Amino acid sequence: MVSAVGEKESLPEEVPEDLKYLFEEWLDELTEEARKILSQEPGLSVAELARRLHLSPEGASYLCRRLKRDPR
Repeated sequence: MVSAVGEKESLPEEVPEDLKYLFEEWLDELTEEARKILSQEPGLSVAELARRLHLSPEGASYLCRRLKRDPR
C-alpha cells in the first residue's frame, strides 16, 4: 500500500476523508519508526528495514525516500 502512494503522498479523491486521515496517520507513525531504526543502525539495508517493519522492499524504499526529503 505504501508503494502505491505517489510522491505527492495523495490518495485518490474518491477515498473518504476519514480513511485518508487514518492512512496518513499510519504512514507518519511508520515513517517515525523507520527513522528510529535507521538512527540506531544507519547502514541497515532496505531489505532488513522492510523485514522489521513488515513491509515490502518497495514500501521500505518509499519510507527511505520520504526520510531523505524530511531528515529532521
